[in-house]
Amino acid sequence: MSATPEADGARIFRVPRSAYLVVLFVLIGTIPLAFAGALHDAVGSADSPVTDVVVGWRLVFLLVPLAAIAFIARTRTVVDPSGVTVRALLGTRHLSWTDIRGISVRRRSVFAVCGDGTVRLPCVTIGGLAAFTAASGGHLPQLAPPTPKYPLARRPRPRVRPR
Repeated sequence: MSATPEADGARIFRVPRSAYLVVLFVLIGTIPLAFAGALHDAVGSADSPVTDVVVGWRLVFLLVPLAAIAFIARTRTVVDPSGVTVRALLGTRHLSWTDIRGISVRRRSVFAVCGDGTVRLPCVTIGGLAAFTAASGGHLPQLAPPTPKYPLARRPRPRVRPR
């Protein structure tokens, strides 16, 4: 997930734009499913070939890439000094800093703990918590940025000479 700073001090956590490439591959995979059997469903005689497009129930498969596009374009978490705005596929919710009691991390998900329960913060990851707290404008304690973990260097093993 990516975080982009805005001019007014807000920080936006959203799905990376490269996810649209996945949608392209899903679209390529669903086109054969959507139009499979269209020639067999069309009834025509040898004298009058059918040139109409057959619309069948299989076109429902094309809704999968459209739903993925809507999910990528809409889902985000916006953090600014006034509060946190959570945008999901079918709704938006604004949480002011007075409503938020803290942040909870469960497995790979980050939640805002409120008085009436918890709200999942989409696109906010554990690695982005430092940017999240920095964008809060002092409402949350500042976290240190994560330290990158590098793989161990592969050193050749010393060769043991047979005696």
